[in-house]
Amino acid sequence: MTQAKNYGYPLFLSMLCFIAGLGQLWAEPFSIIPAGDPIIEDIRFVTRESGMSFRSLTPPFSRDEVQQILDSIDPSALSAAAQEAYIRIQNKLHPQTIISDSLFSFSVHITAAAEGRLRTNAAIPWTQGDTASPFMLSIPLNFYFANRVQLNLEPILAADPSFYETDGSWGTNIPYKIERIDMNMPLRGFFAAGGAWWNFQLGRDRLSFGAGRTGNLVISDTPDYYDFVRTAFFSPHFKYSILISQMPLSLANMNIDKTKYAITDKTVTETVQRYIYVHRMDIKPLKNVSVALTEGLMVGNAPLELRYLNPFAIFHNFFPWQDYDSWAAGYDMTGSIFSCDVEWTIIPSLAVYGQFVLNEFSTSYELARWPDTQPPNALGYLAGIEYLRGFTGWRAVFYGEFVYTDPYLYVNNSPFASYIWMRRLSDITSKDLRYQWIGYPDGRDALVFAAGSSFFKEDRAFSVDLAFIRKGEHTIRWDWGIGTPYTDERTPTGTAENKLTATIKGMWKPLSWITLSGTIAGSMIFDMGHTKGTNAYGLETILSLALTY
Repeated sequence: MTQAKNYGYPLFLSMLCFIAGLGQLWAEPFSIIPAGDPIIEDIRFVTRESGMSFRSLTPPFSRDEVQQILDSIDPSALSAAAQEAYIRIQNKLHPQTIISDSLFSFSVHITAAAEGRLRTNAAIPWTQGDTASPFMLSIPLNFYFANRVQLNLEPILAADPSFYETDGSWGTNIPYKIERIDMNMPLRGFFAAGGAWWNFQLGRDRLSFGAGRTGNLVISDTPDYYDFVRTAFFSPHFKYSILISQMPLSLANMNIDKTKYAITDKTVTETVQRYIYVHRMDIKPLKNVSVALTEGLMVGNAPLELRYLNPFAIFHNFFPWQDYDSWAAGYDMTGSIFSCDVEWTIIPSLAVYGQFVLNEFSTSYELARWPDTQPPNALGYLAGIEYLRGFTGWRAVFYGEFVYTDPYLYVNNSPFASYIWMRRLSDITSKDLRYQWIGYPDGRDALVFAAGSSFFKEDRAFSVDLAFIRKGEHTIRWDWGIGTPYTDERTPTGTAENKLTATIKGMWKPLSWITLSGTIAGSMIFDMGHTKGTNAYGLETILSLALTY
């Protein structure tokens, strides 16, 4: 006896796609989806379940780029949960507007959120970083022009991150004193344009290159924001992207532990003329296999240069390093980075992926002949496996990830050539600076093992994550060295700090405009602060209420 097929979802999806196609004839908003947007998890879900690999997992994504991904998927072959995700993605590509005519449309959304945090041990950092804390108030304003242009402005009221860790055993996202207001508003605002095979973006937004769940090795959304110009050209099997980001740097406070960096004969102590130039090629040779090559160059103290816009330039700093005044004797102002990403969807829903990154590599030939003048290797590796599948209406995700970073990854032979991001904080009493890695959140000198699972429906979600981080003594402070013993250092260096965390998160939407969420986490740290025998334990709870219009 054969079972009758349910044609409801396929018929509805076919009608939705037909209507979406007709919408191209009239003014339809052009939109950009940033890194960190929850809809990207839906895109990842339907792509994996369909047995395909991503041609490029490098958000921000444009509306047309996402539609190109959806056009390659047969929605009728998806599970019920994946079909619902497919519909959510289509709805995201057609944002509701409150003003609309043939050439112009406008949308506004308001989110107000209150978050409270408690922890039993204030010496242990929160497992959920401050970038995951919601803004008290955000008002994204989007102006759409002629189906091809978007102008995004997002006023916010948020707490300055300098208070996040220093608040002690409790904290909140509410800036209840004027000095607690983050004055770097907006953290997102840009101009964007695009079409069926290209997009362009200029302004401030989040970035992330790669499939890593705990972070990516070259461009990760670790920083609060990036100021950049980005262009991409794409087809179903190939994508080329070029990115230029301005990254001011000051050496007044050269690590996150607020230890002053000793400036002696260095003539340059800060600059706003610091740029990273990146180009990336994503290739999809098979339906279920993709490869990406990324290369970049950090130029420490020079104006914007046209020569780095060459789409086929080899950015290795071998050719430009003599073009700039050095920071000090023997310390250059340029540093290169290269990465290779590979992704393979073995069977529908099951995929493996990996990343390799390189800043420096000394060959055995060089080490044998000039052992006292060779820079240390700076390599990083990431490997992951994930299974995404729909179960009885739920989107289910299971993953495992391993990361290794050398002691000198991201650190080149001057601070200005290193892959460090900085912003000024709003605390007017201390004038603090905030430093973060552009790449992996834990930076260099780290071993990370992570695993987790999550389950999601449109009105509720639940996740469990475990992580073990073995961190060496190198921090974000610049401490470059050449020759031995630097070339012999391995991760982790010195007395390693070992941290084990377990996190449980939940989300519930009793109404479409109300979101309740909570986190319970525990941490155990052994040899804390790289001091043998110093151990610490702690629990934390985070609760938040968000109202969305």
